[in-house]
Amino acid sequence: MGLVLKILETLNITPLAILQMALLVILAAILSGTLIRPVLATFKEREDLSEKPVEEARRLAAEAEAKVRRYDESLRAAAAEARARKRAQLEEASRTERTKVEGVAEGANREVEALRERIGGEKAEAARALQAGVSRFSREIAAKVLGRRPA
Repeated sequence: MGLVLKILETLNITPLAILQMALLVILAAILSGTLIRPVLATFKEREDLSEKPVEEARRLAAEAEAKVRRYDESLRAAAAEARARKRAQLEEASRTERTKVEGVAEGANREVEALRERIGGEKAEAARALQAGVSRFSREIAAKVLGRRPA
């Protein structure tokens, strides 16, 4: 302790200055506990209040983006499924229409064939009738040309 007093005397430090330094240290300790720590805690709280919502907003934005991607994927899948179902329905309708058209065409072909047969029969009948009348008509024409009466 004697050495410390000797150093203090050499530096012209009085007991009043030592008392002032002690008071300053005590005041710093009191202020640290009563003022500085609460102010720093308030700053920390404010920082937490400003950063946590930003982090929460980023997290929510990332979740929303993931949900949007899933929604888009499901929408694309649903659209592809709807197109496939529509294509299948169109193909089925096309097959049904083709079957109907083929049935109608077949019926029309049968009717045309029946008409051809009927026309062929009428043609043959007309040919027989004309064949039978040819000799009579030729005699009448010949009689008129020669000026005679038909026999």
